[in-house]
Amino acid sequence: MLKAIVFDLDDTLYDQQRPFQQALLSVWNDPAVSGHVLTDLFKVFKHMNDRVANLETLTMNRVFDRLNDVLSQHELPTLANSVWLAFCDHYHAEAQKITLFSDIQAQLPLLKDHYELGVITNGESATQSEKVAHLDLQRWIKKENVVISDEVGLRKPDPRIFTHFNRLMNLQANEVVYIGDNFKRDMVGAKKAGWHAFWFNHRHLEMPKSEFIPDQTVESPTELAELLQAMTVTNY
Repeated sequence: MLKAIVFDLDDTLYDQQRPFQQALLSVWNDPAVSGHVLTDLFKVFKHMNDRVANLETLTMNRVFDRLNDVLSQHELPTLANSVWLAFCDHYHAEAQKITLFSDIQAQLPLLKDHYELGVITNGESATQSEKVAHLDLQRWIKKENVVISDEVGLRKPDPRIFTHFNRLMNLQANEVVYIGDNFKRDMVGAKKAGWHAFWFNHRHLEMPKSEFIPDQTVESPTELAELLQAMTVTNY
C-alpha cells in the first residue's frame, strides 16, 4: 500500500519552459523564430541544466555552444555569448515568478490528507530551495521531506538518493511513488530503487528503450491531476 507520493521539481510541479521562453524572447525577439525552434532550444537547455548542480562559467559556455548548434541546425544566425549571458540574467528573474501547475496544486490539499508528500530534486541547494519557497510548497510538504541533491551528495538517477528518502521517512521502497518528467533520471532512478514510478510526459517525448517501464504515464497536467485525485479515493 502506498504511503508517500514524491515529486520531481523542475518541469514537473511547474512549467520550466515558460521562464525559459520569456527570458529568451526578452533578449532575442525574432519574429521569424517558430515555436519548434523555441522548443528545441528548451530541450537542450533543460538537458544541460539537469546534468550539473550549478552552471559555472565553463559549463555556461558549453551550454551556449549547444544552444547555438540548435540555431545553426534551423539555419538561423547564432547569438553572441553576451546575448546568452543577458538571457541568463532574465531567466533568473523569470524564475522568481514560477507557479505550480494549477491542476496539480488543486490536488495537493487532498493528497496531504492521505499521503506523506515529498520532493527529490537535482540541483544546487540555494537555487532549488528558492524555487520551493516561490512555489509555497511548505503549505503541503514538510521541509524535511524535500531532498536536494547538492545537500546529500547524491544525484538522480542514482537509486541511493531514493533510498535516502526511504530512511528519512522510515518507509519501504514499495510504499512510495515518484512522479517526474525525465525518463532516465526520474523513472529509471526510482524503479532501480524499487519505487513505483509515474512518468509525467507532458512534453510528449518518445519512450526510450529501457528495461524499466513506468507504472503509469500521463501526458498533461490535467491527466496527472485526475490520477492524483483517483489516488485520494482508492489507494494505488
